[in-house]
Amino acid sequence: MFFGGDSAQTLMLAAKSMGYDSCPMDGFDFEKVAELIKLPDDHVIAMFVAIGKGTQEAWPRPGQLTLDEIIIENSFEG
Repeated sequence: MFFGGDSAQTLMLAAKSMGYDSCPMDGFDFEKVAELIKLPDDHVIAMFVAIGKGTQEAWPRPGQLTLDEIIIENSFEG
């Protein structure tokens, strides 16, 4: 059975409903982590989710594009 993005989203929403903050994480050496936790060979790590209490507000997301910059209607021209 594979648990990926949908499962992570559900986990993060459940955490938020209980007053916790969360963050999906990537960039790990998945094979090394699998070795460290003695993950069975028929399992794979898809992603990590950190859950806890935030100590400060999240930084604003920089570089947010306007809808006019990302939605093109009735045209394939750039």
